[in-house]
Amino acid sequence: MSISENTQSASSRMKKNSHFKKKISKFFIFTVLIGVFILESSFSILSQPKIQDPARSLAEGPESKPLLRVFPSFRKEECDWAIRWDICLSCMKLGRRYAQKIHFYPSGPYREHGCYSEKEGFFLMEE
Repeated sequence: MSISENTQSASSRMKKNSHFKKKISKFFIFTVLIGVFILESSFSILSQPKIQDPARSLAEGPESKPLLRVFPSFRKEECDWAIRWDICLSCMKLGRRYAQKIHFYPSGPYREHGCYSEKEGFFLMEE
């Protein structure tokens, strides 16, 4: 075996070795990323707020004063983004604006959907 053959086989072994190391490092990074994704998704699933029962929420007592959100709804298209677009359209027909009264309870927020005017303030729509 000559020196040139020896150096060629050594360089080919080094290339194979570096290729193997690259594959191992890519696999390690991929495994870490998958692990982080699984941990984050399990935490987000566990920490999601529970769906509350409005009757139970009202019995708990609010944590703070309710928040009144009044939305600008002067055209039919503006009701497309509303949570209760049907109430938004009803308010618009009456010449009122769509509004939400949000109560904050320990179990989570509870929203009431209704209409708002400067004269009458917030009022619920009859369903």
